[in-house]
Amino acid sequence: MTPAGSSAYVIGSEPKPGNVYLVEERRPKVSFELLDQELSAGYEGLIVTRDYPKKLVSEHGIGDSKMLWLTNLVGDGRINPTAIGILMSQVRNFIEGSRNTVVVLDGLDYLITLNTFDRMLQFMHQLRDSVVTNDCILIVPMDPRTVGQRELALLERCMEPIIPRAEGDAQEESAISSGESGVLRLLDAHPR
Repeated sequence: MTPAGSSAYVIGSEPKPGNVYLVEERRPKVSFELLDQELSAGYEGLIVTRDYPKKLVSEHGIGDSKMLWLTNLVGDGRINPTAIGILMSQVRNFIEGSRNTVVVLDGLDYLITLNTFDRMLQFMHQLRDSVVTNDCILIVPMDPRTVGQRELALLERCMEPIIPRAEGDAQEESAISSGESGVLRLLDAHPR
């Protein structure tokens, strides 16, 4: 959580392997910027999403990443959102299958609505263990308005929270910036 009066939350020169980041944003803009940064650094990417994959590719230009679509529709690259064991298996196989991996789990709020918060918190703890032991980076965008204070506190406890600048800023500037020291800063972050 950002300290009161702070203008930015610093996560280091870049997201660090073995860490899980909870990016508190309405739409996953900063999360995909972080993903793009890691893909440019040579990481292999996996995106688990509720959004239609072709839409993501056209909006964010992330065609080089493997995608798993959270949907009840049957097909390749699709995962039933209530099949948490299968989802965990697919993500673990990706993480353990190669070095330098980054995973974006976009849709945690959707998974919570279908599977209960407690089940998904347990899932996140298991996933965190895989990320830590395999030096992966996990980025989890989530709108904090979709859960209660207690649930958000539990998620922040098992992940490093990142609070990007306020949505709706008219600035065209990127939400992430590299400062003089090479430190990645999320601009205009604000406490809740």
